[in-house]
Amino acid sequence: MAKSELQKQIERTAYINTMLAKGYIFVPISELKSYMPVINISTLNKITTAILNGENSVPISRKQYMELRNKLQKYKDKIYKLNQCAELNNIGIQCEKNNDIAGAIKVYEQNIEIKYPATHAYKRLMILYRKQGDLENELRVIKVACKVFPKSDEYKSRREKVQELIKKAKKQGTYKS
Repeated sequence: MAKSELQKQIERTAYINTMLAKGYIFVPISELKSYMPVINISTLNKITTAILNGENSVPISRKQYMELRNKLQKYKDKIYKLNQCAELNNIGIQCEKNNDIAGAIKVYEQNIEIKYPATHAYKRLMILYRKQGDLENELRVIKVACKVFPKSDEYKSRREKVQELIKKAKKQGTYKS
């Protein structure tokens, strides 16, 4: 025998009250769509089930809801930094093509201030400073790269090489700081 509409509403109301008593909030599915880039599979399954059941909201713990908000903000910040990094890299590349080395260095320096984990600006700065014989700035860039890419042996070994070059230049009296 099929449940009556009244019985379904009574069960739904009881469910809602139980979830509210447990500290859950009911978040509209339309709002949760904005969190899609950071939603975990469990919450995604809840959303799917709610949609299939004709519901328009999903129960989520207050803690999880706050975590979603924080994760989304971090995600947006990361995307912003990525876009900013790519834009600055493109400007730096164009400066280099136009033989504007000072402009390229300026733009790449702005880029490494972002500390987004993309290697282009770091590598180009190291090369440009080396070509200018500016070992001090090359070493500074390498040290920043070592912090941004702590697992990369490439920057660590380059740091050692540049430190040796500086020592050698100081010994020979050709070092300019």
